[in-house]
Amino acid sequence: MINFVYYCTIMPSDKKITFGDLDGFLKIAPILGICVLAYLQTLFPSKVEFDKLENHLIQMDKKLTEMTVINKTITNNSSEIRNINDRVRQLEIQLAKHDNHKKS
Repeated sequence: MINFVYYCTIMPSDKKITFGDLDGFLKIAPILGICVLAYLQTLFPSKVEFDKLENHLIQMDKKLTEMTVINKTITNNSSEIRNINDRVRQLEIQLAKHDNHKKS
């Protein structure tokens, strides 16, 4: 194949490609085509690999959904804790005021 390409590039313009040159190329072309197809097939996942990847993506989606729900719950709990802290502060202030009035 390489000799054929090299021959074509240095071939003078008055010479034509002969039947023997084409015959040699046509003997090698199917092998090269099969090699290219085999290489291209390795670039893409098989059905089993694709199914595994799909299942993995589904599991990741479920985990992300679960994490979102947990995050919302944590946010709600944090706001509730802040509200409780504010209420405890108010009660402490009222208790301090009440103790001040008792002492006076």
